[in-house]
Amino acid sequence: MGVVHKNADAVVKIDLHGIQETIVLDALSSPKFYYDNISFSSSKKEKDSTLDKGINLKPYTVVLYTLKNVENTVFSTFPIDNFTGFNAYVKEYIKNKKGKIQNAEGYKYAVLEKSKVCIAWNSKNLVIAATPEKINITKISAVFTDVLVDENLIINKNNSLIQKLKSAKEHIVYVKGESAIGLNFEDGKLMASGQLEVNKSSVFSKEIIVNSIPDASLQMYLDYSFTDENHKKDFISTFKNSSFLQKSNLQIDSIAKYSNGFFSLAVSGKTKQQNTIITYDYDENFNKVEKKTVQEKEAPKMYINFGVNKNGLQAYLQAQGAVEQSVFTALPIYNFYVSSTPKTSLFATTKNIPKTAVFKSANFLDITADFSKLNNDISFPKSNLLFELLNTLEVKANQVKPGVVGLKGTLSAKRDDVNIITQLFFGLENAK
Repeated sequence: MGVVHKNADAVVKIDLHGIQETIVLDALSSPKFYYDNISFSSSKKEKDSTLDKGINLKPYTVVLYTLKNVENTVFSTFPIDNFTGFNAYVKEYIKNKKGKIQNAEGYKYAVLEKSKVCIAWNSKNLVIAATPEKINITKISAVFTDVLVDENLIINKNNSLIQKLKSAKEHIVYVKGESAIGLNFEDGKLMASGQLEVNKSSVFSKEIIVNSIPDASLQMYLDYSFTDENHKKDFISTFKNSSFLQKSNLQIDSIAKYSNGFFSLAVSGKTKQQNTIITYDYDENFNKVEKKTVQEKEAPKMYINFGVNKNGLQAYLQAQGAVEQSVFTALPIYNFYVSSTPKTSLFATTKNIPKTAVFKSANFLDITADFSKLNNDISFPKSNLLFELLNTLEVKANQVKPGVVGLKGTLSAKRDDVNIITQLFFGLENAK
């Protein structure tokens, strides 16, 4: 209570105590793993300075929240226990971060540009705002005033949102309206499950026929069903400011006109691609001569499929200059060959059509991955560091009833006897 804005749109509760307790029990059951990975000689025991700071930044639970009118920004509020101690601590902290303390009506604040974080405080509370974008103080100052000056925080313990957060037993829980998704970190697994509230008129297919590629290292499909006009509007709204589409001279509403809302992606094996590199040289008469060099490179066999409701998508892409000689030129990393049927437009890194198996599914979203295979098929900077620590991924979503979507997911790590948090942490640390 007293840490969530009254008008919070979505809230995430992180049970730090529960996660810590789980890891301690895991260390007791798998002591050799921890002993082999912890360097006692290089570690320095830091003095617990919680009281000196005047604030507890590691409480039992941390609550993050978002607000509808402040996009792409997450907030968190922490009570200040000892303002004198906190004041001294925050001055030193901001100085070390090369920040500058500024005064506002009823509170002080500092923008930490490198961290993309802005903090504000008075004698009672500290508010932290984080964003992936450049900090815009005018966007978030109203929230600081709400919390620090007007104290627009939920303090009623019977509040429905507070009751949902209190009753949630998961390590991390996300709540928005009637939506609630929980995540638990277990030995060898991250488990996610819950329900998402959607518009009661939303239409999702109850049964989907899918052409899958057997033994693919990564396979996913999403049927967002554009028979529901709201789905199409959401799709257009999500991608309307895409810099990729703008650079490629493509308009999202034109693409949506041809699509039926179905999308699938599969990775299965590797292929060779040839690129022609054109350079220029001079002959003995100093005439400029074009020189062509063929380079061969390895590429993952990738198949991206868009469901269409009518012919014309490939012709539109050609007219906009995004497809030349049946190659999608907007993605320069690999050559994607484009082919179309009355029902689909396929973008593939190989001209060979894969063998598929047809199956029926009640899930409108399905993602599966085998990271050992994926590690062999595809690579990007340091991807192998993560893929070598993981085993499989499964995510499924289906419509439970009008207005409710069910979601289940499992991410498994290589070892099934050690907590997945610990495996990922030590694995990535040791790989540095």
